[in-house]
Amino acid sequence: MPDRAVDALIDRIVAGAHIATRARRDELRRELRAHFEDAGTTPEAVGDALHRFGSEAVITESLRRVYRGDYALLYLVKIAASIVVSAVVALLIEVLVNLRIAGEAAWHLAPGFSHGAGLAITVVLALVTAREATRPPLQLWRPLIAVSAYATVCAFASLFLVKATGAFASATILAALSYACAKTTTRTVNVASTFIAFAAAEYVLHRAQPVAFGPGRVLAASAILLAIWAATVGVAARVDRAFRHSLEAA
Repeated sequence: MPDRAVDALIDRIVAGAHIATRARRDELRRELRAHFEDAGTTPEAVGDALHRFGSEAVITESLRRVYRGDYALLYLVKIAASIVVSAVVALLIEVLVNLRIAGEAAWHLAPGFSHGAGLAITVVLALVTAREATRPPLQLWRPLIAVSAYATVCAFASLFLVKATGAFASATILAALSYACAKTTTRTVNVASTFIAFAAAEYVLHRAQPVAFGPGRVLAASAILLAIWAATVGVAARVDRAFRHSLEAA
């Protein structure tokens, strides 16, 4: 029983320390195990060592601060992976819906591809930002960092691209709507409400523009955005699982 109690304690501490690499997790396990072995191997000695070990929560938090730099770097890699993979998938979706055939063998992209591709990338950025900003447990620093990074990217993009501000504004609205719809009860209702919200937003956003944007185009654009949203949510969820697995792997 004492040995199992020691192993369970060590496992909880190592898991709570959020150590990025397996080698360092193994090293910490060996150090903690050596600490208890030095106290003695009898049940009484192990029990006394457990009693004198100190607060598990305090020790775990102290170790988390020690390894915070490595954890932060791995977390940034996780976010970058979510954005890059989701952006690639979003661009592939845009290529598929904008691919045209002229004649027998002349393939080309529709004139609206550049606009759609730019919006797709900004929507991915906005969705990942919203996901990170609202991730539990809710802490003030998390949305502040996420929104600040998003605003910085928007500001830099606006310096080089004339229409970047409008694209980021549209993407922000769409991401906010998708987050609101995510509070619905079932996945089917979530998808349906997100599609309706996207359609309403597309209609309102294009109403003031001097382009013909009837119901057919509204529904088509909303379907494309829904596909990008679903792909981004799916990719981010898989990357999150891989991230957690990398921290928990023995």
